[in-house]
Amino acid sequence: MFGLPLSTTLIMSGVIAFWVIYTAVFYFTTSHWAAEDAPEEPRGGEDRR
Repeated sequence: MFGLPLSTTLIMSGVIAFWVIYTAVFYFTTSHWAAEDAPEEPRGGEDRR
């Protein structure tokens, strides 16, 4: 790949593959968090200061 040694190509591909898999796992594990985990805000819509 681009004249690089095979070992460098494998290391680069491994790092990229790890990062893509890590990001996908993080996305899928956090995208199903329930809405009830969010802090509740007071009802009424007005700002209470």
